[in-house]
Amino acid sequence: MPNFQLLYQNPEYKFGPETGNLGIAGNSDLRPEKTVSGEVGVQQALSDLLSIELTGYFRDIRDLAGTRSDEINLFGGAGRYSQIVNSDFGFVRGVIFALNKRLANHWSSRIDYTLQTAKGNASDPAASRNQVVSGQEPEIQFVRLDFDQVHTVNVSFSYESPHHWGFSLIGQYGSGFPYTPLQSIDISKILTNTETRPSTLNFDLRAYRDFRLRDTHLKIFVRIYNLFDRKNELIVYNDSGTANYSRAEYIRRQQNLPEIVNTLDEYYRNPTYYSEPRRIEVGLSVSFHE
Repeated sequence: MPNFQLLYQNPEYKFGPETGNLGIAGNSDLRPEKTVSGEVGVQQALSDLLSIELTGYFRDIRDLAGTRSDEINLFGGAGRYSQIVNSDFGFVRGVIFALNKRLANHWSSRIDYTLQTAKGNASDPAASRNQVVSGQEPEIQFVRLDFDQVHTVNVSFSYESPHHWGFSLIGQYGSGFPYTPLQSIDISKILTNTETRPSTLNFDLRAYRDFRLRDTHLKIFVRIYNLFDRKNELIVYNDSGTANYSRAEYIRRQQNLPEIVNTLDEYYRNPTYYSEPRRIEVGLSVSFHE
């Protein structure tokens, strides 16, 4: 079923007395969204310790909630509004390759690579309405969806010592998600999700040490997230494609205006645009055995 917010958004159709497009109304007659999925794969042992997996999949998504490209006029006034309808669609397909090494000689490992493409007509239910309000034409072709990450690599390595200690290292790489660049004078319209954000790379480390004291089992553990303290850019400025610089910042610096509330660096270096810095957790667990 669609999100209830889309069903019951502004159910009484209350809009202000202004002119133009006054907002979006929900639609209690929305049909259920439909997804047809398919997957086929093969597993093959290369030896007693190594195996490979190859999987292909697709998802055909129809009747997603979107907005009408045509606006509805309010009776007796100059205002208009948009309504949620089953208008959006998407298609996802990909292939996964994995290599596994099972636990032997105290260590195990796995690496998998995913190649995927996700396209549709819109990532946001309000996309068509927002384009109409801003004077653009609604999207009429497949575009990259917001979650379209073409390349993904996951790596894990675990070691278990016979002397009651061990650790695991997990690495993740992802090519950048798409974003819509700022309109410039050399293009006639904004191109939806045609540019790609920087790729991301992250490693997490988990280690432990066991102690056994008669009927008591102690485990000291440490978890380190973002082991190498990498500053991944999750959100970027649409005029530069990076979180480290904006054209607007350059213009403000040239104006040399007084900095009253905060500096330009504080304003444009938004910490929420980056991944979480290194975080270390240390803990102790105690269990008792009869």
